[in-house]
Amino acid sequence: MDAPSLQKLLDEIKAQIATGNKIAAIKLYRDATGAGLSEAKDAIELIGAGKPPKTDASAALPDDAMQRVSALVTAGRKIEAIKLYRQAAGVDLKEAKDAVDALEGRINPAAVVTRNAAMRRLVVLAVVIAVGFAALMFWLMRA
Repeated sequence: MDAPSLQKLLDEIKAQIATGNKIAAIKLYRDATGAGLSEAKDAIELIGAGKPPKTDASAALPDDAMQRVSALVTAGRKIEAIKLYRQAAGVDLKEAKDAVDALEGRINPAAVVTRNAAMRRLVVLAVVIAVGFAALMFWLMRA
């Protein structure tokens, strides 16, 4: 985002905050940056307090550390990648996990989609088993 459009965005956000419309300000921020709800809310609170929003931690990560994190993500060693990211960037666990998740989505979006689909199938299977068990218990109680 170039400087004039960034300044325009900040002016629009500040105007929304000034009118007490934090939700619209959060929506503007999310639309412009692709940030999550929590990150956008935090940024809006900082902007409202006259402070700049936090920047993307991965931008501050040294290239060699980012390459090692990327290699770990590619190798499927996500927990190690999160630990390394956390140590190199000096962020908390949630920020490191979110950053590594975003990196994983950029490196291998198909793996993320596959994992999400597998989780949905597991949830459906658990619901089917629970309903089947409840039906069996109902049938046994009636007999």
